[in-house]
Amino acid sequence: MRLDAYVRALGLPEGGLSLRFGLLGPVEVRRNGRPVPLGSPKQRALLTALLLEPNRVVSIDRLITAVWDEEPPHSAVANVRTYVNRLRGTLGEGDRLTARPPGYVLTAHAGELDVTEFADALRQGRKALSAGRPEAALRHLSAALARWRGAPAEDVPRSAALGPRLDALAEQRCLALEAQAEARLMLGEHADAVPELRETVAAHPTRERLWGSLMLALYRTGDSAAALSAYGQARAFLAEELGVEPGPELAELHRSILNRDPALCAVPRLPAPGSSHPAPAPKAQPKAEPKAEPTPVAGSGSLVGRDLELDELVAAIAASPPRPVAVHGPAGVGKSALALHAVRMAAADFPGGVLHVDLRSLPRPGAYETPARLLSLLGLAGDQIAPDLDDAVLQFRTATAERRVLVLLDNVTDEGQLRSLIGACPDCRFVITSRRVLAALDDVDHLPLAPLTDDTAYELLVRLCGRDRVDPEQVRRVARLCDNLPLALRIAGKRLAVRREWTLAAFADMLACEEHRLDLLTCGDLSVRSALDLDYEALRQCGGTANGSALALFHRLGERGMADCGSATAAGLLGCDRRTAWAALGRLADLRLMRSIAPDHYRMNDLTRLYAMEIARTAGKHESGNSAAFV
Repeated sequence: MRLDAYVRALGLPEGGLSLRFGLLGPVEVRRNGRPVPLGSPKQRALLTALLLEPNRVVSIDRLITAVWDEEPPHSAVANVRTYVNRLRGTLGEGDRLTARPPGYVLTAHAGELDVTEFADALRQGRKALSAGRPEAALRHLSAALARWRGAPAEDVPRSAALGPRLDALAEQRCLALEAQAEARLMLGEHADAVPELRETVAAHPTRERLWGSLMLALYRTGDSAAALSAYGQARAFLAEELGVEPGPELAELHRSILNRDPALCAVPRLPAPGSSHPAPAPKAQPKAEPKAEPTPVAGSGSLVGRDLELDELVAAIAASPPRPVAVHGPAGVGKSALALHAVRMAAADFPGGVLHVDLRSLPRPGAYETPARLLSLLGLAGDQIAPDLDDAVLQFRTATAERRVLVLLDNVTDEGQLRSLIGACPDCRFVITSRRVLAALDDVDHLPLAPLTDDTAYELLVRLCGRDRVDPEQVRRVARLCDNLPLALRIAGKRLAVRREWTLAAFADMLACEEHRLDLLTCGDLSVRSALDLDYEALRQCGGTANGSALALFHRLGERGMADCGSATAAGLLGCDRRTAWAALGRLADLRLMRSIAPDHYRMNDLTRLYAMEIARTAGKHESGNSAAFV
């Protein structure tokens, strides 16, 4: 029944055969809404080569170079024919993949290939942007980006023939992100754009246009300190990754922000109807006396239902004597958004400025990298920063002495990343976000963050998808299927805002299908699955008996689709004693993959349970493959 609802919601024919091809993420083919197996990596590579040139003949020689990066085997032509025959069986339509000298052609009809849909929407969006129609541009560009599920063909080996083609697709995605940011700024959506732009520049730190949009959005919301900090981050990334300084446009924007150029506050005028080009931006007026920056408004953007937590965090920042305050909670609960709002509200009380470091974006996050990045935000070049941890901390303490600086350290993973820093800088106020409780730090105020209540989850979803579509029962159903997590709700709202043809009931039916829920909760660079990946990778990379037992228990729970577990059940699943089982459950709770709801009773939320089931299936296939190699 769930699959039938899913098929109806997508508008697929109930009796016929419908195919969908996807390259904007892992390669996929869906037949009547269900994914079909695509075989070995080489077979998927061949399919990728055909989908990159749909409805055109791809020669056997080019298919061979796409599949084999090294010297192809003597049986390469025969292997290509075998892969083609297997794909024909997978597709279920004999005329879709046909032989046509000198090779093969894969037929993809209109609306069947995500690459084509993305390209069409991107072209319409950029055309609307050039014509000065930002609302239409944003609609098309958001639709284009919603089709992405990850890196292009991310599960296919990058051969010399395929790599450049897939890199070109990734470049088109970046162009769409840049155009989308430009459209939002033209519409004056500066405050709402900031959180998304922060995430986007973290994923694409060498794209100067994205950094420029972030700086401009921050400045127009009254946060010039954060805009200048963003320039420092951009400069550091460009130097580290490319060995270059920011280009003239970004450097000029930085100078204009330093000078508080009034022209920066002006949103470009839209052209008159019928005009083919946007009107030029107004020229800079003579310098005026600087005005006091407005305090950012709490609750702007997508921060809904956090009034109590926001008040508590702002009060903790302003408390005397100063103590670091650490916000902690599970993946997708909105820690960074809350901290950013609170820091912006408190910024006026810190004449030394605001410094923001996302530790997740550091190439080598560690104790030294944290003060080094902060020093770079203060304008120090790499060769001016002390190479030793203690010296770098002393350098930062000296630079911020008696200046009252507010420092936001985002996405901290362990106490060692900041212990030396926060203990040595009494003139700085620190706000920290992390998934687990940083219990080993001394003299810190800890603020836990839980999922939204039912009512606030409802309100957030309604704001995102539009009040004109509200069906109260279905809104609450979607919210429950998103576990009331702000990240999942935000993705769901954005998808509904773009796919106006989906009713809330149809989308709820799709989400109710557990096989597809995590796929649906992906939009552009936002993904519940990716957020959970970070916790799972942290578990995999840690050694020790407790971590090994916790990893094994996570897999066992996923194999059985279990959400609830106590020490007796865990001991049975692991074949170990209760003490070891307790340690494993505690470790999963530390990483926020489970939570304690009663003594000796732990539970996963539904999205984590579905993620565990996916991980278990993947691990099972890997083990089966290894076993088969020895048969």
